[in-house]
Amino acid sequence: MSEFFAANLVWVLLYPFWAFILIGIGRFLGVRMSKPLLTGITLFGSGLGLVFSLGALVNVFINGASEYLCSFIKIQKFLLQLGVGVDLLSMICLSLLFFISFFIQLYSSSYMGSEPKYYRYFGYMNLFNFSMALLLVSPNLFQIYIGWELVGVVSYLLIGFKYSNPIKSISAVKAFIINKIGDTMLLGGVVSLIYIMYAYSTSQFVTLDFSDFNLISSVAYAHTNNFTFIVLCMLLFAGVMTKSAQFPFHTWLQDAMSAPTPVSALIHSATMVAAGVFLTIRLLPLFTMSKDMLIFIVMLGMFTALFCSLCAICQKNIKSVLAYSTSANLGLMLAAVGFGNVNLAVLFLIVHGLIKAALFLSYGLSNNEYFKNNTEEQTISPSFIIGAFALSGLAFAGLNCKEQFFLTFKPNIFLTIEFLLVSFMCAVYIFRLCCLYPLSSNKRKNVPEQLSVWIFLTVVIVSTFMVNGSILGAPFWIAFVGAIVAIVLTLRTKYTKSGCVSIVCEKGFYIDRFYSRVVFNLYERFTSIFSRIDIWISDNKLLFYIARYFVRCAEWVEKNIFELPVKLIVLCLRFASKEVEHAQIRNIQTYITYGALILGIIFSAILLMYSFIINSLGGIG
Repeated sequence: MSEFFAANLVWVLLYPFWAFILIGIGRFLGVRMSKPLLTGITLFGSGLGLVFSLGALVNVFINGASEYLCSFIKIQKFLLQLGVGVDLLSMICLSLLFFISFFIQLYSSSYMGSEPKYYRYFGYMNLFNFSMALLLVSPNLFQIYIGWELVGVVSYLLIGFKYSNPIKSISAVKAFIINKIGDTMLLGGVVSLIYIMYAYSTSQFVTLDFSDFNLISSVAYAHTNNFTFIVLCMLLFAGVMTKSAQFPFHTWLQDAMSAPTPVSALIHSATMVAAGVFLTIRLLPLFTMSKDMLIFIVMLGMFTALFCSLCAICQKNIKSVLAYSTSANLGLMLAAVGFGNVNLAVLFLIVHGLIKAALFLSYGLSNNEYFKNNTEEQTISPSFIIGAFALSGLAFAGLNCKEQFFLTFKPNIFLTIEFLLVSFMCAVYIFRLCCLYPLSSNKRKNVPEQLSVWIFLTVVIVSTFMVNGSILGAPFWIAFVGAIVAIVLTLRTKYTKSGCVSIVCEKGFYIDRFYSRVVFNLYERFTSIFSRIDIWISDNKLLFYIARYFVRCAEWVEKNIFELPVKLIVLCLRFASKEVEHAQIRNIQTYITYGALILGIIFSAILLMYSFIINSLGGIG
C-alpha cells in the first residue's frame, strides 16, 4: 500500500501547479470563484500532499529510498532526468511543508477574508507549494536549481503582495535582488561542477544525480587543486547563505516582514528559508572533502546566530525580532551540519519550523492589519507566550533540542560558550517582547486562526516526548537566567533609554543602510560612467567619420565582390533565354536541325564515356 503513495506522488505534487493555472485562467476569462471554493481547492491540494508524503515516508522505512524519473533532455550520451526522489530527508521535509502550508492556508482563509485580491493570494500560495515541493523531491542538482529559482520568484510576489504600497514594493525588490545574487553564484557553482564532470568523468556524472554524489565529490576533489575546490564549494554555499539569510545576506529577511503575516509564517518557518539547510545536507559529501569548508560553515553559522541574536535584543517590532531569530536559529542548524550532526539539524528544522509558525500566527491573532482597533500599538496573545517558552528552550521540544546542541558543541569550548550566549540572548529577546507588550483584548471570532495556532503548539508540546535529551541541563539554566534578566529589565525600564550600542544593534549595525546607500551609489556611479562613454561615442565626430568610412568600405565589398557572381549568373541566364527564344521561330526544318544537333551531342558524349570506361578497364587488366 505504501508503494502506491510513493509511485503516485508526482501527480499529487503537480496539483498545486494545476490549481494555480486554474485560478489564473479563471480570472483571465472573468470567471469569479467564490472564496470558499478558492480555499477548498488550495486546502485540498495541501491535504492531499500531506497524506501522500506521509505515505511515501512510511514506504521509505519499509522499502528504502526510490526514484521515479522521466527523460527531460537527451543529447547523444547526455541524459537529464527530472522526477521524484523518495528518500528519508526529502519526505520528512515534504511532509513538514504540506503540514505547515495546510494550516497557514486555513489561517489565511480567515485572516485575509477582507482582502480584495483574495484569489491572487491563494494562487501564489499554490505556486509556492509547487515550487518548494519541486525543490525538495529533486533527484539531481539541476531540478533543485529550477525549484530554487521558482521559490525566489514566488517569494518576491508574496512579499510584494500589496505592491501599491511603495515601501512594501521596494522591500520585495530588495529581497529579490539579494536572493538573486546568491542564485547567480549557485548557478556558477553548478556550471563549474558540470564542467569538471564533463572533462574528467563519464557522462553519467554530468547530470549531478544525488545518488552518485559521493563519487561526483571524489572526482571533483581529485581533479582540482585546493584553491579551486574551495572556490567551487563557496559558489555553491553562497546560494545557501542568501536563501537561509546568513550574514551578510540576512537583511532581506527583515524586508520580508512587509508581507502579510501568514506569508511571513510560511517563509520564516520550515519552508523557503529552510531550503538552504536542505541543500547543505545534499551537498555535504562535497563539503566534507575539505576540512576548511566545514570549519567555514560552522563558524559562519555560529557568527550569524550570535550577530542576529544581538540585533534581535534591541528591536521594537515583534516581526523584526522573529525575523532575526529565524536567521540565528538557521545559523545553528548550519553549524550542526558542518559539525557532522545532520540528524540534529533536521530535528531542529522541524521543531523550529513549527514553533516559528505558531509565533507568527499568534502575532497575527492580535495584530491583524485588516482589523485594526484604532490603535497602532502591538499586542500579544497567550499562545505567543507558550511559543516563547518553546523557542527559548525553557520547555517542550525546544528544551530538548537546545540540550542536544549543547552536547554536540561540548567538545569545542569556543562553540559551547558561543552557543550558551545565543541561548541566553534568545531568552532575553523573546521574553522581553512578552513583557514589553500587553495581552490582546481582541474578541473577534476567528476559529480557523485559533485552530491553526493551537495545532502547531500542540504538535510542539507532544513532540517533547519524542526528542531525546536530558532535562534541566546547562541550556535550560542559561535560558532561565536570560528570561529573568529580560523580565526584570523590561518591567523596570521599559527600554526607554537607548544608548549608542543599543541604537546600533537596533539598526542591524547599519548593514542594510550600507547596502541601500553605499552599494546603490557605487552601482549608480558605475552606470553613469558607461552612460558618459555612450554619450562620448555618439557625440564624437572622429568616431563618426571612422564608422562612416567602414560602412562605405563594406558597401563597396558587397557590391563588387559578393554581388558580382550573382550578376554574372543573371547575364548568363539572360543570354541563354535569348538563344532559346531565337530557336522558337515555328519552322519545322529549324526544329529538326536543332533536334539532330542535340541528339548528336548526346550520342557523342555517350561514345566518349564508353571509350573512357573501356580504356580504364583495359588499363586495369
